[in-house]
Amino acid sequence: MIIGNGQLANAFRNSDSHDVVIFASGVSNSSCTQLSEFKREEELLLKSLEEFRDSKFVYFSSCAISAENYKLNPYYLHKIDMENLINSRSSHPIIIRIPQLFGCLKQHSTLINFLYNSINEGKEFNLYSDAHRYVIEINDIVKITNRILQKEDGKFLIDVANPYRYSVMEIVDIMERLLDKRARYSIIDLSDKYELNLKNLLEFTANENLKFDFGKGYLLTHLKNKVGNRK
Repeated sequence: MIIGNGQLANAFRNSDSHDVVIFASGVSNSSCTQLSEFKREEELLLKSLEEFRDSKFVYFSSCAISAENYKLNPYYLHKIDMENLINSRSSHPIIIRIPQLFGCLKQHSTLINFLYNSINEGKEFNLYSDAHRYVIEINDIVKITNRILQKEDGKFLIDVANPYRYSVMEIVDIMERLLDKRARYSIIDLSDKYELNLKNLLEFTANENLKFDFGKGYLLTHLKNKVGNRK
């Protein structure tokens, strides 16, 4: 059972299973502060947990929750609340914490899409001087999640991200190169970053012989075809 109709939900359509629930209908914008959006997700989550209490229940949370000494905004605090709901009401909770997710490049408020569209359309934006983000491509999330579902039958929690942490300036540079356009931005002297310990992910992928092209070149490699297909 797949709950949701966005890119992440659609990426799981080919692996749909009657005894697994993929909850991919949550709030995706980490800057969101709208209580109505948080409430909408909570109500749908409670309804789904009641209906599928005994199924493996996959929920996508945020890697930022795992970081030490990172100030959590309302979005991240909401994600913690949703994790607690799942852990208390599901027999088989599988919580996958993800960073900046990207797939098809489209009009969307998430970071990769926002930067792509702003640069492509010549729109000016603000850029923190010391901002860093981890990323992961949707298809890699699907591969890892499907393997977790094959191997794990109880409570499970893991952070899933490309281990290389990009500065947002690096991401802008990559977009400029791929689009052959100059970004228009103003620098704001602020810091926004955290560090992840991805030992569990790397051990899991190694034990399961899952191979990914993780590293500094990951984002450029995965964006190259996406940008090329839109030109």
